[in-house]
This record gives sequence, structure tokens and C-alpha cells, in this order.
Amino acid sequence: MRRKGTRLLAAGLTGAALLSLTTAPAQAADPREATASPYAFIGTGDQEAVTIENQWWSVPEHISGRTPAHQGWSIHLSDEKLGAGLPRQDFRVRTGQTEPQIYANAQGFISIIDQNTADVPFLVVKLPARSVSCGDFVEVPVNRPRVFLRKRDGELHEATDPWQAENAEGVTSADSATDSTSYDVSAEVRPVTSAAQLTPYTPFAKYTGRRVVRASGFEIVLTQKDRSTSTSTTYRLLAGAVAASC
Repeated sequence: MRRKGTRLLAAGLTGAALLSLTTAPAQAADPREATASPYAFIGTGDQEAVTIENQWWSVPEHISGRTPAHQGWSIHLSDEKLGAGLPRQDFRVRTGQTEPQIYANAQGFISIIDQNTADVPFLVVKLPARSVSCGDFVEVPVNRPRVFLRKRDGELHEATDPWQAENAEGVTSADSATDSTSYDVSAEVRPVTSAAQLTPYTPFAKYTGRRVVRASGFEIVLTQKDRSTSTSTTYRLLAGAVAASC
């Protein structure tokens, strides 16, 4: 913004001295808007996401398929055919960014399947509802998600503590649809409590540097471990993430 100057004549001084006063530029207000992402994934070489803005979205099933971000995995939303044995529930997302309604909320099931089995995912997370809004905002406590991991018996087992990393066993590679190597993949669920946790993901990058951003949701850190080489690769998955710029 161009700086504006005001020149005043100082009275009572010999020689009529001129003073130059400069006003600071006004700071533009941040946009008021809201974003929800049923999921956003950061792989080793690419990102992908499903993003909702200014709409209601309710689906009984959404399947990503195998994409450049995860060539060996497929991400599913509320897909009951996967045999998770959990109650039926659509994945529901709502956002509003038309004044005065600035809000976002999301809830549902998210599952990831690999190449080893076609009917049992290696990870299922039941996401409790998360919500953010502008106006009279009350912080809602983060309820515990339910986390289920596939073990060697090919069945899903619920994690005792969803906030602690636990292994899914016998998982094929996230980065290849042809690699038959079997890996252990640990899953650690972290609550999202700040915009800084969201902005590395493309749908939320625009919130970087904004002064008032309310954020919530879950981040799942997936670590793929190669037993033969003792190396590991980390992938990050946002699940039911929501943000509002107020």
C-alpha cells in the first residue's frame, strides 16, 4: 500500500519549519472463510485431498483408488463393504462461509486398504465430530477416536489407546502397486489444535499467517517399516480436518 504523508506547518517557530508526519499503512482484514477436508494425504512425492467449502456433503461411500500420492493404497470414506463390522454411518461434512455463517464440521469413518487383501483394510478410524466456527465460539473437547488395525490373523483389532502408535501387520507398500514386500505400518493419531498443523496440507495452505484461525480434526502419522533394511518411511493423513478464518 502506498504510504500517505501529512505535512503540517509548525506555528510559533522562526522560519516556519515544516514537519513531515507519516501514517502506518492499514492492515487488511483476513478473509472470513471455512474449509473442511474429509481427508488429505501427504505421500513421498505428491499430495491429494478431498476438500469441501460452502456446502453440505454426505456420502455413503467415497473411494480414492490408487493415486500418484499412494500408488499401493486406497483411501475409503465410510465404505461398509470393507467388513469393518462397525455401525453404518455416512461421512458427513458441512461448511458455510457466507456471512454471518462461518463454520465447518466433519465426522465419519476412514479406512485404508493395501494390496494384500481386498476385503479387510489395514487401518480403520472412526472419527468423532469436530467443529469450528466464528462468532460466539466455544472450544469443544477432543473426543477419542476409535482406531482398528489389521494383525497377522487378517482381522481388525481395536487399539487400546488411540493416541499411542500401534502396528498394523503384513501391509504392502504405499508407493507401489507391484511391491509384494510385507511391512509393519504404525499408526499414531494426533489431535489437531492449531492452524500450523493444517497448513502443510494443500487445502489449508491459504490459512498460513492469518491472525485468527480456528482449527480441529485429526492427523494420522503412518510409518512404514522395512524389517530387512531397518529403514522407515513416513506418510501423513489428515482426517476430518476443519478450519475457519475469523
